[in-house]
Amino acid sequence: MQLNEHYRKLIKILIFAFLCTEMQTTFTHRDLAKKRSIGMAPTAGALTEGRSAAAWSPMASYQASIRLLDQERDYFGKGHICSGALVAPSVVLTVSSCLYSHARRSYYHPAELRVMLGNPKRFAPNDLGLILGVTHVHKPPKELALAILMLERDVPLDHPQIQPVLLPHPEQPTSSLSETALQISTWGYDGHSRELHDLLTLNATQMSCQQAQPQQRICVQAEGLGQLYMDAGATLTERNQLLGLRSADGDGDTAGAGFVDVASHVEWILTQIGDGSNQNSSFWGVLLVLAFTVYVLTVSRKSLMA
Repeated sequence: MQLNEHYRKLIKILIFAFLCTEMQTTFTHRDLAKKRSIGMAPTAGALTEGRSAAAWSPMASYQASIRLLDQERDYFGKGHICSGALVAPSVVLTVSSCLYSHARRSYYHPAELRVMLGNPKRFAPNDLGLILGVTHVHKPPKELALAILMLERDVPLDHPQIQPVLLPHPEQPTSSLSETALQISTWGYDGHSRELHDLLTLNATQMSCQQAQPQQRICVQAEGLGQLYMDAGATLTERNQLLGLRSADGDGDTAGAGFVDVASHVEWILTQIGDGSNQNSSFWGVLLVLAFTVYVLTVSRKSLMA
């Protein structure tokens, strides 16, 4: 009878350890976000407190390359499937369709994904770049189109080459967008389906969308794109504010493209990511569970021998 009780305790401990490592805190909203670098632009479009004009990044220091680990083992850059944007120390946004495998008719598991940051060259790593695993993916409800990737650890706030981009204010109308400060950052490929090696940063102007879309959408005309095609998840920014991520279906045109409006997703994003830091850093929690397990085993062994 005592032996059965002993195994019952072990099962409870294992269940508790599993829940500790899988648990995601879902704090809400802006008060907690302000504690970290989850920046949000006010309705006027100015930078948030603590961000100066020097923090604006023409080199897209927030740009993420989302990759498949299995293909990336062949050579660096092969696994790239789409772009995304770092918006908090361990949070990357991309379009949800990027993470869907049509061959398998299912979404990729987080363990299959890697995120490259701080590297403008798709096929050549550098010393300051980071390659991080993904611990969790928040897939959106049906009316939304962006997905959230939670990284295995935080990007340091003082990293010299990687910085989060500001989220837009959810109430900012797209009609207020600047006509001179819109920029697109993308890798993509050329008219012969050859992948671009270097990250491109292009100026863009807003235009009217040709057809109604199920999600709110921003349509722009890229300057100097020519016969080059943009990535799914390519970033559309105004100074250091993330306005949109390119829809995977595009608009069938190289120079004109539809971007998913990030402002329409902000409330959902903040609800999911809490303070924007790593919520799976369970190292100390696991150590505590292991210590507790050893303690219970020791006590149980003594009780069985008594």
